[in-house]
Amino acid sequence: MKRLLTLLIVLLVFSGTAFAQEEGDFYDDGYIYEQNGAGDQYFKADLFANFPLSFGDKLFVGGGFTIGYYRFLNSLIAVGGELSPTYNVSIGVKSLIMVPITLGAVIVPTIDKFEFPMGISLGITTSTFDNNQSYFPSFTAKAYVGGFYRLNESWSVGLSGYFLWTPQFIADAPEKNYHGLFATAGLSMRYHF
Repeated sequence: MKRLLTLLIVLLVFSGTAFAQEEGDFYDDGYIYEQNGAGDQYFKADLFANFPLSFGDKLFVGGGFTIGYYRFLNSLIAVGGELSPTYNVSIGVKSLIMVPITLGAVIVPTIDKFEFPMGISLGITTSTFDNNQSYFPSFTAKAYVGGFYRLNESWSVGLSGYFLWTPQFIADAPEKNYHGLFATAGLSMRYHF
């Protein structure tokens, strides 16, 4: 009985070698991993400095943040929208507060774990200056560029910048029309799912 039990144990231990794969033998299903694919989505958050370009020395550098959502149509193009509240202070210590809401498209080329999104979006902006002058809605156009490093499947961090054009058109006094131009630079974080 002891010999039979010993023989069964030896057979059990060495039976694994009968099913072992040879070195270099592996399963390849032909799938190529892409950083982004159709249906992938991400939320983004930016914290940035807001530089007024068309106000001379009448408006100081301010700040703002962006929250946004995008969904990939394929491995390169994503569509979505953003909300980007900003503020700047004038010489007279009056606040210019703008809240652009935009929809647009982003092209996201990738190199290994680095992503370089570039996009354009259009929308509307509500603007308030010193709590007594409000403009709503006004047209907004935004161009976007960034550089991100993919930490893992879910998170990426990087730098981003916007160019924002927010004109004010006055129907009964066209000589008072104004083109608000702003540039931003800041830190960004994205959650991919």
